[in-house]
Amino acid sequence: ISMELLHVLGNTWAAVAATALLPVYKLTDRDVVLIDTGYAKLDRAGLTSLIDANGWRLRAILCSHAHFDHTGNVRYLQQRYGAPAAISLIEAGISVNPDSYRANYVALTYGKSREIFLEECFTADRVIFPQDDHIDIDIDGARFGVLSLPGHSAGHIGFVTPDGAAYVGDCLIDQHEIDAAKLPTSMFIAKDLDSKAALRATDYPAYIIAHKQVVTDRAELLALIDSNIAFIHRKERELLDDLTDGMTFSDWIYAFCQRENIRTRQELKFSIVERNFANFTDWLTDTGKVRVQRDFCAKRFYHA
Repeated sequence: ISMELLHVLGNTWAAVAATALLPVYKLTDRDVVLIDTGYAKLDRAGLTSLIDANGWRLRAILCSHAHFDHTGNVRYLQQRYGAPAAISLIEAGISVNPDSYRANYVALTYGKSREIFLEECFTADRVIFPQDDHIDIDIDGARFGVLSLPGHSAGHIGFVTPDGAAYVGDCLIDQHEIDAAKLPTSMFIAKDLDSKAALRATDYPAYIIAHKQVVTDRAELLALIDSNIAFIHRKERELLDDLTDGMTFSDWIYAFCQRENIRTRQELKFSIVERNFANFTDWLTDTGKVRVQRDFCAKRFYHA
């Protein structure tokens, strides 16, 4: 079954994948650039069908960051269509093999990350450096803007299509996702907050939010930015309420998971909860809300 294709504006479209919108820019009637690639298991058949049914020539793949729901099909598409893939410097290094990919999934063991993530790994054909504010696609002289939006992951970036549509990846999530989320998925929360706030100063005719909305109204965009930021601060208050002085990390995450009723036997899912929680507690420590005391090698946490 082919993916549904939503028209955003001009030559910019969005393929509706299982959990995300994947932007497609039509260089010509047949030549396309794909931004992000979805899950390996959930999206591969639909994406392949979309490309083949339309007779498209996939000319390039642009990647926002190396999470498995965004780069799950990069290597497959490189091999099937000979399409070159571009990703930021940090995320290019992370994508190379399961041992480095573990940087985005640190709660997994090396063995487990090799078992789960071999398929998601790829070698970038083109690296986008921190100073780059655009990337040119050699077909038709198309220029894509590059937006530096770190925080969600270390080298997370967005793209602006030649039409002016901004794909912000996972810098923002839609209100439905906010309402369903237990914790923000951010590697560096301070940077993530800065990146979200920085979007207020931008002015594009359309914003594509990977999970899972197209916003064309400025007031709606500003409200969504505010809601994303408020979500982080709400979780900050909740986690501080969960903390009893002297708790270890295990005690604190147990209290959080109990309150949120997080029950999963899936190691990957729990590793994501654990990673997000650790990143959040690091931020609370950095901002001086929480004080860490070492009891031999165990960290104990206290309200500052």
